[in-house]
Amino acid sequence: MYNLLPRLKRLSKGQTYFDLLLGIALISIFGLSLFRVSSLSYEIISYSRARVAARHIAQEKIEVIRNLPYNDAGTLGGVPPGNLPQSENLERNGINYAVRTTIIYVDDPFDTSAPTDLDPADYKRAKVEVTWGGIAGSSRNPVSITTDISASVATEVEGGVLKVLVFDANGNPLPQASVNIVSSGITPEIDVTYETDGDGEVNLPGATECVACYRITVTKTDYSTERTYSISEITNPLKQDQGVFADQITQISFAIDKTSTLSVSSINGRELNYSALPSVSFKLRGSKILGTDAYAQAVYKFDEPFTTGGSGEVTIPNLEWDVYQIYMDTGSSYDIGGSTPLLPLNIVPDSTNSLTFVAYAHTTHSLLTIAKDPTLSLIENVYVRIFDSVSYDQTKTTGVTTAADFGQTLFSNLEEKTYQVEATASGFLNYTGEVIVTEYTKDEIVLTPE
Repeated sequence: MYNLLPRLKRLSKGQTYFDLLLGIALISIFGLSLFRVSSLSYEIISYSRARVAARHIAQEKIEVIRNLPYNDAGTLGGVPPGNLPQSENLERNGINYAVRTTIIYVDDPFDTSAPTDLDPADYKRAKVEVTWGGIAGSSRNPVSITTDISASVATEVEGGVLKVLVFDANGNPLPQASVNIVSSGITPEIDVTYETDGDGEVNLPGATECVACYRITVTKTDYSTERTYSISEITNPLKQDQGVFADQITQISFAIDKTSTLSVSSINGRELNYSALPSVSFKLRGSKILGTDAYAQAVYKFDEPFTTGGSGEVTIPNLEWDVYQIYMDTGSSYDIGGSTPLLPLNIVPDSTNSLTFVAYAHTTHSLLTIAKDPTLSLIENVYVRIFDSVSYDQTKTTGVTTAADFGQTLFSNLEEKTYQVEATASGFLNYTGEVIVTEYTKDEIVLTPE
């Protein structure tokens, strides 16, 4: 008779191992959950204690400000000036706290506002913000206390009003933008940073009079930057360093918004099956200008060189919203034979973009033809003939819909002169025209449907 006892013993032993492993797994899960709960509880308690201490620090600083003589209530490098530091670091209970103090004049509309109000510095407003680091740190949610300070006796403050307005790309007021103001050539010197209010404004009555002495820089985390310029930097800046005049308002506006990313790929032409082409150098230029130089030439805000990597790609981060053009600099080994999307490229705020361009060997004179219908949509498989009255006569087709040179084709090794152009495509009337070619030339051909 078959003996089942050894088999039953093995099964019992295997069941014991399984139960043991299951027990260990359950204990581990329970222990991990308990650890997470304990860790979260500790973090909440630490955060609460740190926040209480931060509030005590802010209250201490506010009381110091309240007990100062009115004329002394100001910050080093601020408007109004004083001896209080704009920023300082303190340690309490092993935690590092960052304290930021801002004091400004307030133009109260109760007695009308500047420029009707010839003394717009009605009272002072002090704000103390405290942040801290550590396990339960808080850098984006500070403890903040604000107080208004009035003079016991009416005082007249000399100077004018500096008003900064900040908007986003759609023209909406942008709150909590950082506005840095640095002076030159005046005493006391000013180097102070304020945040815009809910209306996107920083309003500074009592600013010291000067001519083109205030450098203003506006930015925000993950946003673009805009600033003023001196005539030593740009001969004719569109936004010059600002001046302030007695009993007048100097108002200047800035536009910033979230930055974007652009990935650029360089490839060979259709003859090489649009394969990747590494190490292609190009320049990326935006359309925004900062002003003009001494020769009345535009000074572009963004005009930078780049080179695609070993895979024929390069990623360009932190681009401001703008209309961008890719071009080859003088001495380049390549000409652009088409791109997807079609250049120029419109980049909107907070977006991820990609662009692929076809590169051909550079020649002194070349012609990129772009075929479109009346709605300005590109057309594939257009036969484009370029010829002169002597010896040149060549026909090429525009790229298909899926190609990087969709609706485009490049003619190289041309001369600097006028060429005749003919274009034919199924469903469209024949096109005839002419184009003057000099260096790298673009020509748009608009075909009319039959």
